[in-house]
Amino acid sequence: MDPITPLPSVMSGQMYAAYTFAPGIFLTKEDSDNFMASLDSDTRDYVIKHTDDFRSREDIMECINRLHGEA
Repeated sequence: MDPITPLPSVMSGQMYAAYTFAPGIFLTKEDSDNFMASLDSDTRDYVIKHTDDFRSREDIMECINRLHGEA
């Protein structure tokens, strides 16, 4: 067994599918997946990296609006 096995390269935009994004904010994994799929790749990457900053769906939308210069 090789102790240092490289992990396959995965784009960060796809990594959210491995877990439920923002548990407790979206009712189902499908809702979470649909929401994430609606975001452009840069926004999705930022949102995924800052998941711990969000307490509600409004927090997520506020963050997205700031990222797009709408807030």
